[in-house]
Amino acid sequence: MARIFATHKVRNYDEWKQGYDADAERRKAGGLIEAGHFHSTDDRNSFLIVWDTTGSVDDANAMASGMFADPDLAKLMEEAGVLEKPSYWIA
Repeated sequence: MARIFATHKVRNYDEWKQGYDADAERRKAGGLIEAGHFHSTDDRNSFLIVWDTTGSVDDANAMASGMFADPDLAKLMEEAGVLEKPSYWIA
C-alpha cells in the first residue's frame, strides 16, 4: 500500500470542493481511496489531500504522474479554481 500526498492552492475552497466531489468516480475507478484533506492554518484555500492506494510506491507514483498529466483533469481543475499545478509526493 502507498499513500499519495498532494498540495493545492485554489481560488475558493467551497467552489473547488463541489468540483472535486463531482469527480469522485474517476478517483475511485483509478484506485484512489481518500484518506482526508487538511487546510493550512493561515489560508483555507491552501490544503493537502491524502489518498491511499493498494499498489506499490512505484505504482502510486505512476498513477499520480499520469493523473496530473491528464488534460481532462487539468481542465476540470481549472474550472474548479485550482490556481497552480498540484505538487505531490508518495510514501
